[in-house]
Amino acid sequence: MVAAGACWGLSAVIAKIAFDRGVAPTRMAEARVVVALVVLAAILAFARRDLFRPPQGSLPVLLAFGLRVALVSGSFYVAIDRLSVGVAISLQYTAPVLLLGVAAVSWLRRPHAMAVSRPPGRVAWLAAAITLAGAVLVSQAYRGFGRLDAGGLVAAVGSSIFFAGYLLTAEAAGRKGADPATVLVWGFVFAIVFWTFASPLWSWPVEKLSDVHVTLAVLGVGIVGTLIPFFLAVGAVRVLSPAMAGIAATVEPPAAAAFAWLFLGQHLSAVQIAGGLLVLAGVAISQRAQAVSARTMAVEVTP
Repeated sequence: MVAAGACWGLSAVIAKIAFDRGVAPTRMAEARVVVALVVLAAILAFARRDLFRPPQGSLPVLLAFGLRVALVSGSFYVAIDRLSVGVAISLQYTAPVLLLGVAAVSWLRRPHAMAVSRPPGRVAWLAAAITLAGAVLVSQAYRGFGRLDAGGLVAAVGSSIFFAGYLLTAEAAGRKGADPATVLVWGFVFAIVFWTFASPLWSWPVEKLSDVHVTLAVLGVGIVGTLIPFFLAVGAVRVLSPAMAGIAATVEPPAAAAFAWLFLGQHLSAVQIAGGLLVLAGVAISQRAQAVSARTMAVEVTP
C-alpha cells in the first residue's frame, strides 16, 4: 500500500505535465482508465484469460467498484484544478478517518461479531490523526484554506468519500472470491462506461497527443498512476483493513513532494520534511495497531 501511495504521488507530478499543456482534469481521469484497461486486458489475454470471468454474484460489487474508480479520479482532478493541490490532497486523506468511523459504527451495530472483528482502537485513531496532520504539513494545505472555491471543496470532499468507498468495495470484491486482476479489469470497464456517458470518449482532444509530452504523461498516469497502484491496493485490502490501507496510502503527499523536488526542482521546506516524517510515523503506528488487533482477536477466539 505504501508503494501504491508512492505511485500515486509520482502520477500527480506526471499529470501536471498534461494539465500545463491544456488537457482538462476530467479528460485525464478518463484517459488513465482507458490506458490501464488496454494494458491489463492485453496481459490477461496473453497470460490468464480465465481471470476475465468474474465469480458468480460479484458483478454488482464490481460495478460499484468501477464507479468509485471513475469518481475518485474525476473528483480529485477537479479539486486540484479549483483548489490548491495541498488542500485537495489533505481533504482526500480524511478518507482513513471516515473508514475508521465506518468500522466503529458497524461494530457498534453488530457487537456480537466481536469474535471475528474489533472496533478501531485508540492506536488506530492516533495513527490516522498523525498521518492526516503530516499530509497537511507536507502539502502545505494550511496556505490554501484562506481561498477556498465552493465547487473545488465539494469535489475534494467527494474524492475522500469515493476513495473510502473504493477501498471498501475492493475488500468486498475480494470476499466474493474475485482475483485482484478480475476486480480491476471489470472495474475499469465499468469506469469507462461511466465516462462514456459523462464525457464521451469520442470527444477526447486527440490532437493533444501530437505533443509527445502529453502522450508520455497519459501513458505514465495510466500505468504508473493507475494500473500498478490500483492493483497493489486491491491486493492490500485482502491483508489490511480498508482503514489501515487508507492510512498507509497517506504516503502519497510526501511522495508527491519528493518527486516534485527531484523532477520539478521544487524546494522542500523544513515544515514539509517534518510533515513527511509524521506521515511515515503514522503509517508505522498503524501497522502496530493492526498487529495488536490481530493478536487480541487470536486470544479472544482461542478456546
